[in-house]
Amino acid sequence: MAALELSSTRHGDRTVVAVKGELDIVSRTRFTAYLDAVIRENGNKIILDLSGLGFIDTSALSTVVSYWKRLSAADDGMLVLAGAHYSTARVFWITGLAQRLPMYDDLEAALAET
Repeated sequence: MAALELSSTRHGDRTVVAVKGELDIVSRTRFTAYLDAVIRENGNKIILDLSGLGFIDTSALSTVVSYWKRLSAADDGMLVLAGAHYSTARVFWITGLAQRLPMYDDLEAALAET
């Protein structure tokens, strides 16, 4: 099992949160604590870079959806996904969320279009 690694970088008024490893029911608490801290410190514009994601389960998916709803409802807020690969994050496509959540092929496209 690949340990969860989280890091963030600022790009203007947006914060990119890079997610590497496995995002599941065990690592979800750490993920939410990290996102909450990033939002508190940097604001409501988040790009989740999932290019390093090895696995995501449905519990973590529900967490991502919850943050997407919360940030999208906030003034000047957003949560978009970048770099999700079907082989490791197919739960987005199976559930139909790939058609609802703002998703970009890679980080560069997300930065250019948000």
